[in-house]
Amino acid sequence: MKIFLKRHSLIVGLALMFLYTWTIDLSNSGVLPFKVPFFVYITLGWGFIFVSLLMTGLTLGKDAVIELLKRFLLWRVNWRWYLAAILLLPALQIASILLTSWLTRVPVDFSHPMIREVVPLDAPLLALVFPWLVFEILTNGEEWGWRGYVLPRLQAKYSALNASLIVGVIWGIWHLPKFLGAGLSGERSFLWFVIAHVALSVFYTWLYNNTRGSLLLVTLFHASGNTAGMFLPVSFAAVGGIMSNLLIVLYIIAAIVLTVAAGPANLSRTEEKQILE
Repeated sequence: MKIFLKRHSLIVGLALMFLYTWTIDLSNSGVLPFKVPFFVYITLGWGFIFVSLLMTGLTLGKDAVIELLKRFLLWRVNWRWYLAAILLLPALQIASILLTSWLTRVPVDFSHPMIREVVPLDAPLLALVFPWLVFEILTNGEEWGWRGYVLPRLQAKYSALNASLIVGVIWGIWHLPKFLGAGLSGERSFLWFVIAHVALSVFYTWLYNNTRGSLLLVTLFHASGNTAGMFLPVSFAAVGGIMSNLLIVLYIIAAIVLTVAAGPANLSRTEEKQILE
């Protein structure tokens, strides 16, 4: 069994991640004829952590599990990578909002960000930013799966760029239950959603490889992007005609720039790509 799991660790790991998280997501979306309890639902993001640690232990042993855990504590990196992790995605979101306003001549309404619908507290927005960022870091375990488990195994076979593209497609498709639950059945919208994640995956690999495989930094990166989406009127940049894809276009342009600057082999000029056989 161990030989089989080790030989097919990537496929089995992905299958378990999808099985765990999709069961919870589809039940919550009403697609499945049952609902999981709330205490199970809040572990949805942690499913990636559970599966990554379980499969790493079964296939590579205790030492590899400890090494994977240490990656979340890998914080000693150049301060510039913290700036990239915290500011890059919010900057692109802000750029899409301002460009949309300029091109459509419609003023941006900053008064009703999504956080007001999710957190029913009459508190200043700035007072909610840090708590929400921490909440995102603690509850979203996706990076343990996508970058901690899947990416290093793909980079052992492919260039950093090609591995990123593969992860991006899988990552985008993983969100399908959220589209089903929200009634977003438009094929084009989901296709563009996947394309966005393919572009974003290049950012994550670039950050992951340049920080020597820091799960902490890519988790912070993910949390920063999600937090910006809660506090900025990003829905404004997704309204109307060709402008609905402006943010995705910015992601694609930025991904191309990063690839040219860092090189497709490692997506880094100073560090080797992080691999795991």
